[in-house]
Amino acid sequence: MRYTAPLSPAEAERLGKDIGTIIGIAANTITGIRGDMNIDDLMHALTSSAAVDLTTARYLKALEEGHRREEAAAAAGTGLVFDWADAVLETQDRLLQDRATEGDGAKR
Repeated sequence: MRYTAPLSPAEAERLGKDIGTIIGIAANTITGIRGDMNIDDLMHALTSSAAVDLTTARYLKALEEGHRREEAAAAAGTGLVFDWADAVLETQDRLLQDRATEGDGAKR
């Protein structure tokens, strides 16, 4: 199925279901990797407007490039999981830097 703007009601419904499935599978993947996750926080992150927009854009781009729905969903879902992991790592690095800075200030 090729999506063009504006979407028909059937296309919009299918796109919504596909994106919801992609986000659900990504959430299951992340909780499988990190079982100590707060599910509410994770779902808030994965369903933010930015995450949904980016996931949708990746999915539609893959479809337009001729990939099957399953392949396009896999690409979009993988991107979402990688984005989440990058955000977690950046946050951890920032916290470590903040702690190091606080530690330097305490020594002076």
